[in-house]
Amino acid sequence: MATTAPALVCPQGHGPGKPGARFCNLCGTALAEPLAAQPPAPEFVPPPVTHVPSPGAGVIPQAANPPAVCTLCGGMGVHLLPEEEVCTQCGWLRPLFPGYQLDRSVFLWAGDGHAMSALQALPALNAIVRSASDKVGRPWIESTFNGIRLGPKQLPGVWKQAILAARLLGLPSMPDVYLSGDHMWDAYTFGSDTSSFVVIGTSLLNNFRNDELLFVLAREMGHCAAGHALWKSVVRFMSGDKQHSGILSGGILGAINPAKLITGAIDMPLMAWSRQSDITADRAGLLAVGDESIARRVLLAWSIRSNTILKRINIEEWMKQEDASNDNVTRLSEMTTSSSMYTTRRLRLLGQAAKEPVLMSWSQSIQPMRKRLSSPPQPAPVPAPPAPPQVTKDSLRIVCTRCHTAMSIPFTVLRGKSSLNVRCPQCRNVVTLRPKPVAQPPAPAAADQ
Repeated sequence: MATTAPALVCPQGHGPGKPGARFCNLCGTALAEPLAAQPPAPEFVPPPVTHVPSPGAGVIPQAANPPAVCTLCGGMGVHLLPEEEVCTQCGWLRPLFPGYQLDRSVFLWAGDGHAMSALQALPALNAIVRSASDKVGRPWIESTFNGIRLGPKQLPGVWKQAILAARLLGLPSMPDVYLSGDHMWDAYTFGSDTSSFVVIGTSLLNNFRNDELLFVLAREMGHCAAGHALWKSVVRFMSGDKQHSGILSGGILGAINPAKLITGAIDMPLMAWSRQSDITADRAGLLAVGDESIARRVLLAWSIRSNTILKRINIEEWMKQEDASNDNVTRLSEMTTSSSMYTTRRLRLLGQAAKEPVLMSWSQSIQPMRKRLSSPPQPAPVPAPPAPPQVTKDSLRIVCTRCHTAMSIPFTVLRGKSSLNVRCPQCRNVVTLRPKPVAQPPAPAAADQ
């Protein structure tokens, strides 16, 4: 009698996959056969900050052969000082606190996993991915963008916020972060299976500060933690610098071009995943800052590309306008022309994420640490200056009646004189000093005899 093969399960703990599926419909990871003695995965419960989730989840895949031990930090930062958060040689990143790990399933968007499964089912596209994996790295990033790599001596304030964002998202190593003026309102995540790179446009730094900038940086660190770097690079390889590229980007007549249809067969799944991956990034940014209003304000300002103009716009009227639009037409336009989800839909999904117990429990558990690390160091108190020595008043200060030059006349010179002529050292004017007459008390009245 033939035995039934056991159902394939997700190695990230999301349970058995659908019959016939090869990838998890939640995270996109390839399904594998379950271990013979493996108990069923327990339901995920949001722990307090002292809990350590399952190791390895949400970590960028590492190379098959472990790298040599870093000569600077000795591996795992053992030789670094407690205040050093990043190894400048190997990129090791100090955890938010000892034992802190963040499972990417906490902020991973389900639609992201579904779209990734569709991508991984395309053999031709996976061949492109394998080819790109060997070519994407720091030389490619630095030759593609006019980028300035941030560090302790290059925009250190922004660099510190990027480090905080990476630590909040539980990254084991620090991605390189670049500032570029080529695409001023864009933020990109690129890289390979073993390393990630983040590029931030200059307008984002000009318009966002403090927690708003932390949200922007945490979104990109969320892409890194979710393993999006390589696929984001493939999207760029396929579409170039165009903001809107799709099967209808050349017009309806261009869509019936056979070459356009062939290209669209690859473009559309890529764009569909890119839209869903942005929701994962939004959720990662929300987890980091813990405040929906901050995330909403950044997404709105990002949409109109001006934080200043956003302050003059009636947001409620804008949302009514978007709600009144035909959702089916909006989805069709989004599906065929854009690699980013439209703002209204992103805000709706952001509001749903802000009500998810697991996501917000994790967020609230790390906020005390986030606020402590975000606050600027308090300056050391400045000691009060010593009190000036007591000076005995032993001279008379006068002012020249002509040029108003101040002069000091010692009392010893005035003593015993009824008047004194003083010559101004500036204009040679002579000032005569005379003592003030002392008022005499009235004489008492004579008594009546």
